[in-house]
Amino acid sequence: MKNNLWIGLGIGLIFPLIAFLLVRFTDLELHFLPEKPMATYTIAVLINLIFLRFAYRSGNDHIGKGIIIMTFLAMILYLITHKVTV
Repeated sequence: MKNNLWIGLGIGLIFPLIAFLLVRFTDLELHFLPEKPMATYTIAVLINLIFLRFAYRSGNDHIGKGIIIMTFLAMILYLITHKVTV
């Protein structure tokens, strides 16, 4: 696989997008984790971190950077859209 930032951005987008679609268009979250609304997104971030580990371990630094960028953008977008209070 080519060591390309755009590939990393694409890989980093897949699981947060799947999590968003599952929460938005299904009742899956309400059945399995009704008291933890952020759990689906947390699972998506954890999957991205696993891919990040494999990317850096195989020497694909640009792919790893793309995954990091997309993961943080997804987290920021979640915080902005859901108005999480601390």
